[in-house]
Parts: sequence; structure tokens; C-alpha cells
Amino acid sequence: MYQAPVNEFHILLKALGYLRTHWWLFVLEVAVIYGISLHKFHKTPPVYESDATLLIDTTRRQLYQTVLMSASSANNARKQNMVHLLSGQEVLERFRNQLTEIYNEGNPGYLKSLFPGGVAYPAHVLRNFVSLVWDKNSDIYSIHCTSHNPDAAQALCLAYLNTIQNYYPEIGQRESLLKRDFLTRQISSFVNQIKDKEQAIVDYQRNNPDFINFLNLTVDNQGVQKLRAEKNNIVHKMATNRAIYKLVLSIPRAKKGEHTARATTIAALTQKVTELQYQINLTEKSNHPDKEGRLRILRHDLDEITAQLSTLNEEEVQTFMKTPLPAADVRQKVASLEIEYRADQIKLANVEKEVEAFSQKEKLFNQQRLQYERLFMELNHKKRLLTNLYQKQQETEVELSAGGAEIYRLQEPTRTGHRVAPQLSKHMYGSLSLSLFVIAISVVLLVAGFPRLDSETEVHRLNLPVIGKVPLIKKQGANEDLPGYSLEYLKIMNYRIMREMRDAKCPIIVVSSPHAREGKSTVTHFLSLAAQNPVRKTLLIDGDLLTSHPNKFFGILEDHTPGLKSILENPTMTDYQSLIVKTSFDGIYFLPRGGRFDPSVMANFSKPMEQVLAALRKEYDTIYIDTPPLFSSNLAHQWAGLGDLIVLVARLFHTRPKDIVEAIQTCKVFSKSPVGLALNCVRLSGPTKRASNYYFSKKKPAPPPRLAA
Repeated sequence: MYQAPVNEFHILLKALGYLRTHWWLFVLEVAVIYGISLHKFHKTPPVYESDATLLIDTTRRQLYQTVLMSASSANNARKQNMVHLLSGQEVLERFRNQLTEIYNEGNPGYLKSLFPGGVAYPAHVLRNFVSLVWDKNSDIYSIHCTSHNPDAAQALCLAYLNTIQNYYPEIGQRESLLKRDFLTRQISSFVNQIKDKEQAIVDYQRNNPDFINFLNLTVDNQGVQKLRAEKNNIVHKMATNRAIYKLVLSIPRAKKGEHTARATTIAALTQKVTELQYQINLTEKSNHPDKEGRLRILRHDLDEITAQLSTLNEEEVQTFMKTPLPAADVRQKVASLEIEYRADQIKLANVEKEVEAFSQKEKLFNQQRLQYERLFMELNHKKRLLTNLYQKQQETEVELSAGGAEIYRLQEPTRTGHRVAPQLSKHMYGSLSLSLFVIAISVVLLVAGFPRLDSETEVHRLNLPVIGKVPLIKKQGANEDLPGYSLEYLKIMNYRIMREMRDAKCPIIVVSSPHAREGKSTVTHFLSLAAQNPVRKTLLIDGDLLTSHPNKFFGILEDHTPGLKSILENPTMTDYQSLIVKTSFDGIYFLPRGGRFDPSVMANFSKPMEQVLAALRKEYDTIYIDTPPLFSSNLAHQWAGLGDLIVLVARLFHTRPKDIVEAIQTCKVFSKSPVGLALNCVRLSGPTKRASNYYFSKKKPAPPPRLAA
């Protein structure tokens, strides 16, 4: 079956359809997410904060900053190192002691959470409550402390500020002193290593004289690469020599004097042309009365000589192409090429000997050469490192000469009664973002894992044979309970069914569906109601032997008559009218099931039912048969073989596309009757509903306009 491509707009409409039908699932997901978020907000303890700032005056370091080229980067590195040092384990231990002293003075209740069992938390735990940051544009440092109580946060900030102010003078120059000692030890170690490397190079040169001579020779002659390049040039030159040699020998020789005689004639004619052109120029400038006659004669002579000269030049070119060189020139050229070739052979042999000698020496001294170069590389690397260490040592000396720094309090620890966390707005915004994400994922999973018919557009895209549609009716009941526009839709479907069955006297319409709960029995009931006519008789047969929905629709008990069950149990029975019940609607009759019947005891009842339907055709104008779902029982397949038209009910937002396509193919296997699709529960929009309710609008007609008297 042809299937049109799906575009992005169709996917969006399908997703919106899932949002409309599965809103309860999305509401449940949002409720769960918000419930978990509120529970976490309720269980999370409050967090309060306190801030303080201090200034470490470094004006005496200006000399150090003017000496160094990268003063700003060095200053930032110093600040970062200072922060790491003031946040180290040693400072935190002193901070713990300072906090213990504050607690022992008055045992404040707000610090009890930091002293479980009367003992303060370890230093690594207290690190989570305090933080120190630095400003890259100034010498200001900021202290930030958090706790579950505002007074505790202020006490933490005050204790940490006192610890830094009391401890800083001891460590003001510690970093620079440690750096200088480290650089001094490194310089001494590198000096000794350089001396050892230089002595190793001298000993190596003394113990390997042949290798040193080879290196000197390689440097003087530029090594074997130059010889190999020269060898390649000689080989190329010899190849060119041989090619020219063969070319000269392949050219035929010219006859003696052949080029000379023609060349002499060409030269004479060329001279004659020059003279005629000169005479023409003089004649054109003269005022003689016979000027025109003489010019005509001179130009005629010039044309004849030019034609002769052109012919001779063409002959000369053709002759030169055939016999380009005289025999004497060929012999001279061949001799010079042969002498040059033999000289190149001698040069090539000498170069190959030199290359072979150098190659043997390279193989012999290759490992020693690598070792010798490695010694020099290590020596140069050590010298560069030593130079950098000397520079660092000088910078450290300048830094020490700049002296220490003084510390000042810019802001005392603050105390605010407003908690900073947890914040309800953040939990709500986080829950909103997570809810949108979960809804989007749920829609994608529904679209991918549970495809279904979402709209009439989907049906048209699948190219399904639609015979009619049933609007969504919330209140089901008698004919007068149906909305007017819904009844019109059902009548239109009946008209289409009658048009398809116009050749049949009493058409038998079999109504089925792929699965249960798709509105099959309801649609059958509505079609029978829409087909009521005082002059036409319509029969509704309950062909589903397992359920009794049609009985409930008409208010008839299940065992009101023996019904279809008695016909199947007694095939010889002919009094069918006694089993049929006349309903309260004009022209509508109903054949109930009569009782629950297991279709497995009669695997094939199509033969006896053919006789029954043939007899009923003579009594009624239209017969509707309500059957079980196609994929639930083989009973529907047997009913399909007895009908003149098969109507498959597809419920929007419930039936899957592949199920309805497979159901159509199944009906075509068991019956040759045409198959039509009835769309159930079609939601009508505002404009569509108004158009469908054209004859049934409750609007009062407008009064006629008053005419002029």
C-alpha cells in the first residue's frame, strides 16, 4: 500500500495529539517531580553565610615588580600560592584551635552543631565551611563562610580572619626563602652535572680518534649526501648524452652543397627585396610626372621576387626537416658526445668508490655518532636549565629584598538573617526544567513505541479506503439522544454503503475491528439507528457469541429469545421470525445472541448461516452483523466470508496504523467483498462542528428588517 513521506509538521501534530490524550500521564509525572523536589527542599537544612575582606599591603614589593618583566603574572601567581598556603592543613589546624577557644569561653548554643560530642570537627571537615579567594586587580582577599545558623557563620568567619591575621607574619617570607634554598641546591647540582658531561665528552674524544677524524672529514666534504647528489647528476648527464647520440645518428645526412646553394639564392633575393623597397620609398617622396607608372613597375617586381623568396623558404624548410644536418657536422657531434660520455663514466666510477667508502665508515661509526651527539645535546640542555635557574635565583633575591607585607581588616564578618539555600524558586525552576524534559522524552517514547491513528490526515497519508466517520459522542443512547450533526454523519455513511451495494437487493454489511474496545458494536448500533425508515426494514444480528453489547443498547435481555444460538444448535430450524425482536424504532429489528456460545465447538458455521441469511434477505432491506474483533477470534473471519460489504472500525487515538492495514489485508484473504474504513471518535473542531450542525443550530433566526412605509 502506498505510504506518503512524513514531514516535521505531521510529527508535531502527532506529538500534540499524545499531549491531549495522555495528559493524565504527564500530569502524574509533573506531580511526582514537584513532590520529590518539595520533599528535598523540606529535608535540606538551611544555609547562612558570612563575609569578610582583608588587605595585604604589598607596596614594598614595587621594586620587585619593576625589575621583573612579567610583574602582573608573577603577582597573580604569588597571590594564588598565598591562598593555597593560607588554606593549607597547618592554617586550618590553628583555625580549629581558635574556634575551640571561642566555644570554650561561653559554650554558645549556635556552635554546638560544629562540636559533636564537645569536640570540634577535624580540619579537613572545617575546610567545607570556609573559603578564601583573591582579587587579580588588587591585594584584597575575601573570606566566605557558611553554616546552618547565622551566628555560627559569623563566628566561623571571625575565627578564620583572626587565624590569618595572627599567622600571616610567620609565613610572609617563607615562600621566598624556600624558593631560594631550592634554587641554590638545584644550581649546585646542575653545575656538577655540566662538569661531568664536559669531562665525558673530552674522554670520548681522546678514546676514539678514528671517529673524530671521520666527523671532521664529514664536515669538510659535507658528507656522503653531496657525493650521492653528484653521482645522480652524472647518471642523468650520461642518460641525456646517450639520448642525443641516438637522435643524431638517426637523422639522415644532407648532400654536399645542398643547403649552401639554396641559402645563397635566398640571401640574394632578400637583398633584392630590400633594394626595391628602398626605391619605392624614394619614388613615393619624389614629384616626377611618371611617379605612378614607376611605382606600378616597382611593386610588380617586388611581388614577383617576394613570391620566389617565399617558395625558396618553403623548400628550405622542407629540406631541413628531411636532412637537417650535413654529414661533417654529424660526425663532429657524434665524436664530441662519445668523448663526453667516456669522461662521465670515469667520473661516475670515482664517485661510486667514494660513496662506498663513506657508506662503510658511516655503518662503522653510526652508533658512536648518535652517542656523541646525545652527549652534546644533554650538555646544551643542562646549560640552558642552569641559565634559567640563575635568572630565577636573581628574581628571588629581588623579591626577598622587597620585604614582607602588612595585613589590614577592611570588613568585619557580616551577619544576615536571610538564608541563601535552599531556595524554593531554584527547586521550582529545576522541577519545571526537569518536567519539560521528562514530558518531551515521554512524548518521543510514545510516538516511537506506540504509533496510532491520530487524525484524518494520518488515514489519508496511509491511503486507507474511508467509507465514513463517526463524530465523538459522549452520550450514547436512543436516536433522539444523538446530536443532529452526528446523525447526519451516520446517514452519510449509510448512503455511501447503499451506493456501494446498489446492485444487491438486501445487502449484508459485516462490521468488525482489529481489536476490542474500538467502538465496533457502538458503530453498528448507530448505523442501524441512522437507517431507520418506516417503509424499509433493517435487521441487526448480534454475531459476537461472547459479548452482549447490542442487547444493552436496545434494552433487551440476553436470553429474551433463543436467538442465534438456537439456529446454530438446530440447523434444520426454519422459523426465524420467532427469534427476531422488533425494537421501539421504526423499521429496526434485532436478532440477539440468545446465550453465551463457545465458537470452538463449531469451527465452521458458514454453511448453515448461508441458508439463514438467504432466507432473511427476502424479509429485510438491509442486514447489519456485529462480529467479534478480527485478531481475537476466527469467528470474524467466517462472518467476513458471508458479507457483501465489510466495514472495519478504526478508533482515533487508539487503533494502530499497522493493525488496521493488516486487518484490511486479512479481510481480502477471507472475502472478495469490498472493505471500507469507518473512523470512530472523530473530534470536530469549532468550524467543522458549526458546518456539520448547519440544520440543527439553536440560533434564533434574525427578525426581518423593517421596510419603509
